[in-house]
Amino acid sequence: MKVLEGQKEKFLSFLEKYKDAKLVITSHSNLDLDALCSIYAMHSVLPNSVMAMPDKMDAPAKEFAEYLGWGLMELDKLNKEDYDGMVLVDCSTSVLLEEARDWNIKLIVDHHHQSQDNLESELTLRDEDAPSTAEMFSELLPKISPEIAFVLGVAIVSDTARFKSARAHTFEMLSNMINLSGRKYSEMLDFAEPEVDLENKLNVLEAFKNMRIQMHGGYVVVTSVIPAHESLVSSSMSDLADVVFVAKWKDEISETRISSRARKHVPIKMNEVMKEVAEELGGGGGGHAKAAGCSAKARPGETLDKCVEVFSTKLEKLNR
Repeated sequence: MKVLEGQKEKFLSFLEKYKDAKLVITSHSNLDLDALCSIYAMHSVLPNSVMAMPDKMDAPAKEFAEYLGWGLMELDKLNKEDYDGMVLVDCSTSVLLEEARDWNIKLIVDHHHQSQDNLESELTLRDEDAPSTAEMFSELLPKISPEIAFVLGVAIVSDTARFKSARAHTFEMLSNMINLSGRKYSEMLDFAEPEVDLENKLNVLEAFKNMRIQMHGGYVVVTSVIPAHESLVSSSMSDLADVVFVAKWKDEISETRISSRARKHVPIKMNEVMKEVAEELGGGGGGHAKAAGCSAKARPGETLDKCVEVFSTKLEKLNR
């Protein structure tokens, strides 16, 4: 089953046009495995490109990059005048990559929903039904080596949270990647869900200790304010809680960042909640129905209260 047939033709035309160009390939802040692996997949078909990260990687991405010996350049240390433009993967909004506003973006490949802060590019390839950008690349790439197949397989397993957000096409693409890579699914899983280190375990447990528990419409809603690793914490809490909102304050830009999660039986879409919260508190937001995030020009406590309020209001309207 081909999903991106029309988009693949545009992608191949782009590769032909920019095959000799010096492009910077990057993604959103705090790179996760889907972002990291999508950067590498794009780099594999643009030999003169450089891979860059805006700030840091999360723990699984960092471990995987070290295993494969990848070195990414720091985006803020690159002079955009030295390059022909930027390719942005797994990201299409300035909320997640403010620096991209200053670049000439040639291509965006993303699976996230469009938002009010969408970045402009010469070509945008988007599949909002895809649970990962890696799944898109597993179909878009003209040729996939065993190494790239392994990389994309790891990202697919990771970004679907072990297939919680998968569709039928996901299993087809992952099967292809396993066959092409010559590796076992268990090897992909080891990198997609690595053992959490001691520091992060303590961060998660501390967040559990400080969380606030509420009930709304029969759903367990928890909130917590943490100093870092909001995505890891929200994912961990969602193993038990129905809805999770985790906040982190970024003092350098006076902004709250929210990571939200919802279990599959929750009828409210988190990306819609995040979008509304951001609109009311002066930020930007979006993501997926069960995993989304936003920024807000308000302190964490106020932002979390607004998250719960918006979720509760949407639930009440749905149940009328």
